[in-house]
Amino acid sequence: TAEAAVMAKDLTKRGEVVVSAAVHPEYRQVLRTYTRPLGMSIVEIAHRGGRTDPAEVERTVTERTAALIIQHPNFLGGLEDGRALAEAAHRRGALLVAAIAEPLSLGILRPPGEWGADVVAGEGQSLGNHLNFGGPYLGMMATKQEYVRRIPGRLVGATVDTKGRRAFVL
Repeated sequence: TAEAAVMAKDLTKRGEVVVSAAVHPEYRQVLRTYTRPLGMSIVEIAHRGGRTDPAEVERTVTERTAALIIQHPNFLGGLEDGRALAEAAHRRGALLVAAIAEPLSLGILRPPGEWGADVVAGEGQSLGNHLNFGGPYLGMMATKQEYVRRIPGRLVGATVDTKGRRAFVL
């Protein structure tokens, strides 16, 4: 999620990020720690009734805001109104970043791309081995096709080296 915020900063050339208080507290702490040396400012907005309030987003997101960060389902178990939040962020030129803590939830919920999320960051540990087997904890990131080459150093591609052998590159 923190890398998605930095990606939004680079894409929009803006230094502020608005994050919902309904995002996992540890995600918010990592976001503050990760972005502080980059001079980014983090503005936290309160949730209302366990969901991020689109009216509060309208009041808080400005022309300085690179991204609005929400979690879906959020830390409190609420389902966010992703479309309304995306529209509120986009009206000010900000990106919507959706944090997904449980990717299996996307088997029954509409995926963030369908409701307008620009970047999605997720935790994939529930898809992996038990921790007794060495993990994995893995992060996932997805974005719109137009931003895919701006993902911070995580694209793996296949190519052919000078001798015609298959090779993998970052």
